[in-house]
Amino acid sequence: MLIPKYWAQHKQRFESLETSSNPSKQATIKRYGWSDVSQAEALSHAKSRVSEAHNCWLAGEDILRRERREEYNASNGIPIREEIISGHDFPENELSNNIAAETQLIVTRNSYGAQVANVDNIAIIDVDNDDLLRHIYPDDYTHHGFMPAFLVNQSNPTSKIKIWFFVIAFILIASVIAWLGLSWLWLLVVMFGVTAYLWQQASARDKTRTQKYADDAASLLPYMTDLIINRVANYPNESFRLYQTPAGFRIIATHDTISPSDKLVEEWFEYFHADANYVRLCQAQQCFRARLTAKPWRMNEVEDNNLAKDIPAKNFWFADDSNTDDTDSQHHKALAARQQWITDYDQYAKSYRACRYIESITGREVANISASTAQATIDEFIQWHDKACQVDKELPLA
Repeated sequence: MLIPKYWAQHKQRFESLETSSNPSKQATIKRYGWSDVSQAEALSHAKSRVSEAHNCWLAGEDILRRERREEYNASNGIPIREEIISGHDFPENELSNNIAAETQLIVTRNSYGAQVANVDNIAIIDVDNDDLLRHIYPDDYTHHGFMPAFLVNQSNPTSKIKIWFFVIAFILIASVIAWLGLSWLWLLVVMFGVTAYLWQQASARDKTRTQKYADDAASLLPYMTDLIINRVANYPNESFRLYQTPAGFRIIATHDTISPSDKLVEEWFEYFHADANYVRLCQAQQCFRARLTAKPWRMNEVEDNNLAKDIPAKNFWFADDSNTDDTDSQHHKALAARQQWITDYDQYAKSYRACRYIESITGREVANISASTAQATIDEFIQWHDKACQVDKELPLA
């Protein structure tokens, strides 16, 4: 797993020498550095990456001047930038010396404050409702704005004709009022009437859209269940555990451990219509991920203003060799605010569950496999996962 413990950033300004053929030019290059050893080594790594980029710049290459902080770092070659909370090894009892079957788990806090499990060899498949709806009902849902297609079609071209009709009607009414010398209040009455009509039409469309989405989303659970049943029918040596999340599903393969780079994992991702961002992140970081606690904006405490929606000091662990006394003071204040937010969030998150367990679907040949270290590891991880996510408690999903 590529989840470094220490992070740093380094920024440096460069100027190239002026020659007869090339004028002088300037560039400010910023790079991140990381390490599992120390903060100093992370900063040294950042400086070396800046130096490498500088050499490429001098050679005339078109370089990225400043690396961006992104939620999913699958395309830029930078590891997961999240605070490490804890680490676990499965099986925890260490009765077996089979290191190859041992599973490593790292719990991190992501960019919006939720706790996330990162596991190296137990397949977790994340599926979004929106992706499923686009797949199942391709004629009804668009990829932009996620609006039912039949409602999009209502706005083009029919609604455009309505708009031009009302514009022309207003012009004619205004002309008649001016010609007859009538009060302009009549025009206001017509305008208010048309506005009320348009508002009613828009509300009806919104209600139709909301109801259709709810009805279609309700069909996704039996669809996903059938998908797993068909899978294990064709591959009787596989078994899966199905969970429902607030906006989709989580599937955990429970028959054997497996590497994220395995071709079979790629096949599962495609078959179950896994979230594309999640797939890219798993493959780039060589781990599977599962959110353990609530997303803050889904919590009542955020809506009631008892908890800020955004966690303070998101990049608190980044060391910077340009810090001054003033920035150090601000850094400490930000850290204190961050710690208070985490304390409040972790307390509030106990009132929510990240997912709920639906059922386990097992192939007929899995039951014939004798107990193994891998199976014991998976069982132990499942127990840990279900407890961390509070799946069996009657709590709201968030």
